[in-house]
Amino acid sequence: MNALVDVLSSDYHDNIYERYAVLRENHPAYFDASRNIWMITRYEDVRRLLRHSEGTLNGETGHSYIPSLATTDGDLHNTVRKAIIPEFSRGVIAQLEPLVNDIVEGLFASLPASGTIDIYNDVVRMLPQQFMTRFLGFPASAVDQWHDIGNILMGADPLSNENATPELAVKTLDDFAALIDQVLEEKRHQPDDDHLSWLVSQESAGVLTSEETSIFANCLGFASVDTTINLLGNGTALLARFPEQRQKLIENPQMLDGAIEEMLRFDPPAQGLPRRLTQDLDIDGTVIPNGAEISLVFAAANHDPQHYSDPDSFDIERPNKDHLALGFGLHKCIGQHLARLEAKAYFPRLLSAYPDYEIAESRWRLSHWARGYAALTINA
Repeated sequence: MNALVDVLSSDYHDNIYERYAVLRENHPAYFDASRNIWMITRYEDVRRLLRHSEGTLNGETGHSYIPSLATTDGDLHNTVRKAIIPEFSRGVIAQLEPLVNDIVEGLFASLPASGTIDIYNDVVRMLPQQFMTRFLGFPASAVDQWHDIGNILMGADPLSNENATPELAVKTLDDFAALIDQVLEEKRHQPDDDHLSWLVSQESAGVLTSEETSIFANCLGFASVDTTINLLGNGTALLARFPEQRQKLIENPQMLDGAIEEMLRFDPPAQGLPRRLTQDLDIDGTVIPNGAEISLVFAAANHDPQHYSDPDSFDIERPNKDHLALGFGLHKCIGQHLARLEAKAYFPRLLSAYPDYEIAESRWRLSHWARGYAALTINA
């Protein structure tokens, strides 16, 4: 085995759950010196820190470059979240179902009936990018920028010579943040029937300040696409790896909701996210000092045998749906219903078109926080 934690190694990502098992058992608070961060891996520890966030901050971490809902704390976070949650209720999200279905049908209509199919680039990546472009009210040309942002946020392709340099990554992030600000300004003068227009209407009504509007727009712009891409890609591969579960889902389509939750538990789109300590933290006798950065490793927690029976088996009928893939508590992913909506449109169409597909090629991205494919091709 190479270094226990090496986020720049393909071997690490290919065997990530075996590494997590060693961490949970022997190093429940593990210091990764290469990133200057402490990894917390046991379910009860991660859930406790998510539920009781006192002593930790979302801001001032490695994810704090662009101000967004995910990197704010205290009154600012609570104000924005309270104003936005009603717009992201299940009932409101359900109204978007025809739009998502239309995009899914269009993408699958362009695919061959059989053969080798680049499901990642032709559907998995395109569905969230097209949906969020239309949902938010971005210009159609923004689809390409979603791709550039995703490649930076989700991690490097180990076989590509085109991975972004740190300078290019910063420029791409800055350019995308500037695009969001530009579109918001356009919506202030010429609103339309889209979500960013709704956001600026809340600003006009005095519900949100311009800063709060920008924070939530950044949250959706930077986080909503890559999370869903990873859910769709990871789920596609899981159904191929566990064909008996795939067949069960084909024969029992009412199990789709449970299947999606198991996909999220088994291979979370975000492996973990950071916090900054504002007081000392004791994990199983190891004291992590005030000011240190910690990573709450959702994926390791989701495979903890102290909480889940047979956690490394993919079971779409698993009864406990209390996974931590989308966080928990005050900072639970606010766009979770959007991701599930897209998954509920995608997987039935995939299984209808290619019920017996196999994975022809797959390759994990190298990422310090995400779990997603750089390549995913199927034979159908």
